[in-house]
Amino acid sequence: MIKSAAIMKTKTLAPWRELRMQKRKHKKAQAIERKAMKVYYPSPMGAVQQVEIVGEPTRDEMLEQAAKIGLKVDKRWSDETLLDRINQGMEAASWDTANASL
Repeated sequence: MIKSAAIMKTKTLAPWRELRMQKRKHKKAQAIERKAMKVYYPSPMGAVQQVEIVGEPTRDEMLEQAAKIGLKVDKRWSDETLLDRINQGMEAASWDTANASL
């Protein structure tokens, strides 16, 4: 049956069209059934997204670290300079500790 504007008309379809419509309906039904039966596995990317991303330390953290190693900090230093000086101080402290134990 084909619906038109306000009048319901009964029209028979050619046999080949009828078969094609049946095949389409069957394929749609199969697709819906496959979706309903589909097993969803947890994504391996979910674990990666849950990991906290550790970025560069903040300026406050760097100032705390500098205070721990006894570094005098100039307020005009950029974050990069401060980080370099902290790394140099840590290397020097570890080198001094290694030589003291010999």
